[in-house]
Amino acid sequence: MSSDACILESCRGVKPGGCRFAPPLPEGFAEALEGLLARAPVPAGLAGLGRPLRHHERLRLSLCACPNGCARPHVADVGLVAVREVAVDAAACTGCGACRDVCPDGAITMEGDAAAMDAARCLGCGQCLAVCPAGAIAAGSTRFRVVIGGRLGRRPRLGLELRHRLDGRAALGLVARCLDAHARLARPGRRFGDIVCPAGQPGLPAWIWP
Repeated sequence: MSSDACILESCRGVKPGGCRFAPPLPEGFAEALEGLLARAPVPAGLAGLGRPLRHHERLRLSLCACPNGCARPHVADVGLVAVREVAVDAAACTGCGACRDVCPDGAITMEGDAAAMDAARCLGCGQCLAVCPAGAIAAGSTRFRVVIGGRLGRRPRLGLELRHRLDGRAALGLVARCLDAHARLARPGRRFGDIVCPAGQPGLPAWIWP
């Protein structure tokens, strides 16, 4: 999906049943995101160029339905990666170790006779849910990891990831603020990463946060 001001790239998992790795997105999230982008104005600082905006002049967003990141969220202006929160019921766990063995990120260890989840290492892929024979792993809500200010081109740079994972409403609010900043501050030769990280300085501006 694209507009005069924005480009949205998404993986096939955004569509129901499109990818076996993808958790369900919050209901209506993808449609609400597309609606935000469709209403985004061309930045005032670029509107006088007398031509359609080039690819790198439009705000590029990436929406990925799982941590595999097929739509390259880390090099987008704004990358959203769906995360399925999971929790282990130690009382129901039989200690078989199937979840530990399948976890691609080493986020599950065995403590005594039960599995233990390292939330800092878990990327929310949900593979452990599918293999637990006892049903001891419960799925929580789908949230989003957010990456800001990535880019390709002559000076490629990975985006900065927010410390906290956002629910659907907060993620849409963040996108709205990014669209507003792009509309107000974009200029010829100025990438969105330059707006959020002036002079290449680390950290993100206060308006990023809810």
